[in-house]
Amino acid sequence: MPITTVIFDWGGVLSPPPTHADFEPLRRALGLEFGAFQELYWRKRDPFDLDELSAAGYWGEIARDAGKAGSTEEVQKLEDLDGAMWSRLDLALVEWVRVLDDRGFKLGILSNMSRSVGGHLLRTFDGLKQFDHLCFSSDLRIGKPDAAIYHACLDALRVPAPEALFIDDREVNIAGAQRVGMQGILFKTTDQLLPELKPYGLADSLAEAKRRVS
Repeated sequence: MPITTVIFDWGGVLSPPPTHADFEPLRRALGLEFGAFQELYWRKRDPFDLDELSAAGYWGEIARDAGKAGSTEEVQKLEDLDGAMWSRLDLALVEWVRVLDDRGFKLGILSNMSRSVGGHLLRTFDGLKQFDHLCFSSDLRIGKPDAAIYHACLDALRVPAPEALFIDDREVNIAGAQRVGMQGILFKTTDQLLPELKPYGLADSLAEAKRRVS
């Protein structure tokens, strides 16, 4: 069955994984050593992405644990820095989305993403309009690799699972997609992705996108 739909993860795919330097504005705002900052940042990230914690709850707790007051102003600054960090783009993949759109493919995003970051992207990235559906864990309160979130995304796109190719940077999430019948490719780099698209007839479209941005 040919691929008619390409579904992307956001963080780690369309948006490159944050580097040490990318985390620095947040770390400096909290006044922590990097290791302590990372422990606090990731400690309750899953509940935050599932909307079990609000931005005020998540960032307020981190700020207070870092010895800050956790004021509304501090929380808003941390929220804005976080949104900006996850708004960085892999330009080749963003251009590939445009190529696929021009060729008539359905497009989706399936991401474990907080309501805060999702809202930031909706306000700042017009490219989201090219996607037929955005499936964020915070909207559904279900996260990858739960089968229910893949089914929700497929249902919204009105596409059979075998016609959908899912691209994610975590093996567990690719395995989750494959369990519901989707095709899946583990993403590392665009150069690695290119040959893995050949069986799906999509390598030439990514090659075109790479040429456009080179």
